[in-house]
Amino acid sequence: MAELLSSLELQATVDKVQQGVALDFAQYSLLRESADAKLYQLMHKVQGNGQLEPAVRQQSEDDLRTLQAACLRVSHLLQTSCLALRRLQLDYPDQRLAREALESQLACMQACLRRSLASFDRSA
Repeated sequence: MAELLSSLELQATVDKVQQGVALDFAQYSLLRESADAKLYQLMHKVQGNGQLEPAVRQQSEDDLRTLQAACLRVSHLLQTSCLALRRLQLDYPDQRLAREALESQLACMQACLRRSLASFDRSA
């Protein structure tokens, strides 16, 4: 099942997200499961890399697991924050500020990803 999920071509779904389209629950769940499957596939590659020292291999796997847990935590915090903001019944300018604040945080994470990938990605 994990192989199937990691092999799914979800670029159209990712494009929707990048265009600001809100996914329904099924689309979001499939994207999340596929992302997890790809991370598990990467962890499996790290585990099988006999060129790495065991301690380095273990640290890399631990870092990837920590990243996965942090991403899940951030997703949860985004949801709970939006629920809390909805309960506040903000006026339009404050809603706009809240949206900009949350989207800015995610933009910083995306920028960090791009900078970090540039340090090792030879395909770019």
